[in-house]
Amino acid sequence: MENHIDSQKYESIASSIVAAAASQVDGIASITYEPGLMGPSQKKKKGSAVEVTIVDNLATINISVNVYYGKVIPVVVCNLQEKVKKEFEAATSLKVKKVNVTVVGSVVTA
Repeated sequence: MENHIDSQKYESIASSIVAAAASQVDGIASITYEPGLMGPSQKKKKGSAVEVTIVDNLATINISVNVYYGKVIPVVVCNLQEKVKKEFEAATSLKVKKVNVTVVGSVVTA
């Protein structure tokens, strides 16, 4: 029997947790669907760049990010996944099943 929790209830919480975690990960330029877009880490559009699905008290988090040019993407993504999982589980009563990260672009610093 599956226990579905309304993920909209947790979306703003998850977005805040993800934004805070991302700001602590070296190499993350922004959380967004727009490639190469600079701006606040919690930049959101309709159909947010952070999506949370919760089934049986297990959360699956999908994040779209830009990475700074020159950073090793697999290392940045792994660090982000670990940080998001740790922060989400510490802030909620839920466990994280997986954190999927999509790198949509890179940002060159001036």
